Amino acid sequence: MNLVSWIPKQNNRILMYEVLDSADKSEFGSESANEALAWFSRDPLNKRIVVTNWFADEEDASPLGETIDLTSIVLASIGYGRGKA
Repeated sequence: MNLVSWIPKQNNRILMYEVLDSADKSEFGSESANEALAWFSRDPLNKRIVVTNWFADEEDASPLGETIDLTSIVLASIGYGRGKA
């Protein structure tokens, strides 16, 4: 018996990056981190950028685990980059 057969195959997983407004409503979503970062950097005030791992098949999608808030990491990186310019 394969005890780990319930774990979805890698090709059925999607990382979705989203930019959320102050009411946690999605303003932008993409599988591309670069696209989400570009959208976020346009106007980061009162926004959050998060990533969620999803399992998707032909019929539906469901999140795997918790959403991770990347906002503090992204803002720190932006600040660090501006200090290097």
